[in-house]
Amino acid sequence: MYQLLCEYLDIFINFIYPRNIYCILCNEPITKDEKYSLCTHCKEKIYFIDKSCEKCGKPLEKLYIPQKCPDCIETNHYFTKGISCVEYNKEIKKIVHRLKYQNQRYLSYHMAQIMKDQLQKQNIKDIDCIIPVPLYKNKERKRGFNQSYLLSKYLGKWMNTEVEKKTLLKIKDTLSQNQLSKEDRKRNLKNVFVVSSKESIINKTILLVDDVYTTGSTVDACCKELLKENPKEIYILTFATGKNI
Repeated sequence: MYQLLCEYLDIFINFIYPRNIYCILCNEPITKDEKYSLCTHCKEKIYFIDKSCEKCGKPLEKLYIPQKCPDCIETNHYFTKGISCVEYNKEIKKIVHRLKYQNQRYLSYHMAQIMKDQLQKQNIKDIDCIIPVPLYKNKERKRGFNQSYLLSKYLGKWMNTEVEKKTLLKIKDTLSQNQLSKEDRKRNLKNVFVVSSKESIINKTILLVDDVYTTGSTVDACCKELLKENPKEIYILTFATGKNI
């Protein structure tokens, strides 16, 4: 029943916000063949990640020699590999904030398109299940949705892969990560995620999905719990990530 309601909601949203009619950034009319529903001018304002850290997926400068970013050289992350699609700048911030805080859910479709294409470029196959980074239940109820699940839902549909929405749960409310230091982020997320269904992940290759990768504290906290149940591998896929400094 829930899946059917989601399908009807998609039809309704597409009726209200027809795809590839207006640019999702500037709202100017576009032609049907414009990829990701972005006009040419706005596409030029977005940095699609090409060269990236082999571990976390953050963009690397062309002349940067190591294959890992400075953070991944110093930090042991819990995931196999991270993949991100676009560099987080003021244009991308607008898209993410409109989705999360202005209830413009239709944007998740176009964000997921970009994520699917980036995943295909990385040639990562045989994903057994997709797990969205969970929100605390009160926060999800207040917002009305989990943006990571919306992205996962489209990815699962296009990849013909099961989305495990209830396998990983967030059981405690936490402070917003935005203004916290790297160490405070880790402390803020200690013991807040639990695995509710072990059978879903034992010896499975998992794709963990979120909207933004910053320091990796959130996905590391998730992966730390998932690894207790012996998955085969855990890949991270995020829409945007910050630039290496």
